Amino acid sequence: MKYLYSVKIVCFCLTLALTSQCLLSSAQAQALEAPPQLDEATRQLLENSLSVNELDQEIKRITDQQHVAQTKYTQLEKSLTHQEKLLSQARHQADSVLVSYYTGERDDFWALFLSTGSLSGMIAFYDYYRMIIDHDQLLLSDYQEQYTQLTQQKNELYATATELGEISSNLSNQRIRVANLQQSIHQSLATSSNPEIARQLMNEMNEYWKNIGLYEVKKYFRAIAISMQQFPDYLKSQPGAIQISGTHYTISIDEQQLNQFLHVQGQLPESFQFKFAQNQLSIHGKEGNLDLDITGHYEIVNQPQNAIQFYVDKLVFNGLQLPDTTCRMLENEFDLGFYPQQIIAYLKATAVTTEPQLMKIQLELSLN
Repeated sequence: MKYLYSVKIVCFCLTLALTSQCLLSSAQAQALEAPPQLDEATRQLLENSLSVNELDQEIKRITDQQHVAQTKYTQLEKSLTHQEKLLSQARHQADSVLVSYYTGERDDFWALFLSTGSLSGMIAFYDYYRMIIDHDQLLLSDYQEQYTQLTQQKNELYATATELGEISSNLSNQRIRVANLQQSIHQSLATSSNPEIARQLMNEMNEYWKNIGLYEVKKYFRAIAISMQQFPDYLKSQPGAIQISGTHYTISIDEQQLNQFLHVQGQLPESFQFKFAQNQLSIHGKEGNLDLDITGHYEIVNQPQNAIQFYVDKLVFNGLQLPDTTCRMLENEFDLGFYPQQIIAYLKATAVTTEPQLMKIQLELSLN
């Protein structure tokens, strides 16, 4: 009986311990998934930690770019050296041709041509003379081609060197940002009442973003990008959306239209709402444990082609603002803009403005 009583006590203690652990894990998960409930110091600590991890990823991307650019630069240097040798040979041959013309060496052929004394001899000599002239022209053309290629390679080498300089500068700037953030994190941990819990929250938040958060954010960006490919066709189907005055066009889009289109076409949750404001577009969405805020603006770009491009100015995930490098990464991976030529051929966007509940795009016909 005492044995059974002891077993019951042990089972009760184990159950109590497991329950406590589950409650603790649940509380930690809620803290991670709902950062707005955290105090400002903890929120800032998590935000800095998340930024450090994102900047580390950016540094890796930049380092890869630097490696590619450096390899290209080395190959161009070798190619340029080889091209200079070819140009030197072509120049020597071209100089010989020009000297022969300048000294009248080629004129002697005409005297020989006229002194052949027979038609068949003249024809044979003329064919021989044409071969010499064609060879001369080939040598001169080869020199011109080698010179052009050398000039192009020098320009490419210069552009690559400039790119390398910009990459190195960017890499240095990002490393400085990481160092400053890490210093701030160390100071926060030093003054924290419970640094171990703070470190655990940081690690868990970073893992949550890496394994779940980034995937979910990319999923929504991908849905918007795919939907925007159909946006020109949608505009053409909307009565009054496109107004024409001579060669000038005006497209008016209200936020209700945009929300309806993206919810249907992109199958975005109804909780995701797009809102126009003065010179900006904001997106707020909440689904399950994901709380996402995106703020950005539209700009007209002309390279590589005319387009209305969306730029992400601010990205907030579960109350934590991500660094600008994450915004640029998402912009590069997902095209959230649209192209006027898909509405009408030769149509070019000249201006885009947003105001509360409305976006307007000015366009004109351009045959350039």
